[in-house]
Amino acid sequence: MIRIAICDDELLEIDRARSCLEAYMQNHPQYEITINSFSAPLELLTYVAEHGGFDILLLDIYMAGMLGTDVARELRQLGDNSEFIFITTSRDHAIEAFEVEAAQYLVKPYAEEGIFAALDKIIQRIDRERRVIVILKTSEGITRLALRDVVFTETGRNNYQIVHTIQGKKMEVRMTASELFELLSQNKFFVRCGVSLNLNLKYIRQISKNTITFDTGESITYPYRSYQKLKEEFLRFQMFTEE
Repeated sequence: MIRIAICDDELLEIDRARSCLEAYMQNHPQYEITINSFSAPLELLTYVAEHGGFDILLLDIYMAGMLGTDVARELRQLGDNSEFIFITTSRDHAIEAFEVEAAQYLVKPYAEEGIFAALDKIIQRIDRERRVIVILKTSEGITRLALRDVVFTETGRNNYQIVHTIQGKKMEVRMTASELFELLSQNKFFVRCGVSLNLNLKYIRQISKNTITFDTGESITYPYRSYQKLKEEFLRFQMFTEE
């Protein structure tokens, strides 16, 4: 199931985007896709806070009350992992779109082929990520875990590894940080930091010289000697996010 949402304060633009998505669905019957639409940013934010997010969001940038880039930033602060496709009349906000990891930035009037190409890229990536599942023996039992849901891991008591997920869950795993990284590294976004941390670059919001802040709002300290290497890895990730 691929859940897609449209947020635009112009009903004609919502109808146009929906028509594009329905045409895409007809051309790709192998995907099960649902479509929701919102005519106001706060309506979308309220829905996500109460019901959870979407896999893909088509966001207009110029909307009454709030820019689409600000909506995306709010969603990231909620821990939302949606793929954003920005649709706008101007290129002025491309840098802001980059800062919230936008998958695509389309300028109106956009061609149907532009939407299709963006959806192909995103859905294929989601499909690949969802297939990478590991089985972990945790302190509470056996757990199936999608690697894309792991934000970071850290060494805890008695050398257990604590796995932090995007859903806000924590689980203890009895293995070394290196052994856990061997599993996590099936997803190319994971890097080691020092001897006790495994980080998903996709969820890092900010890096300072002794603190890492994640999209979930969590922060951790890390060895200062790892700063330069981590900064280089993070900048490389920001520049080349294609799989």
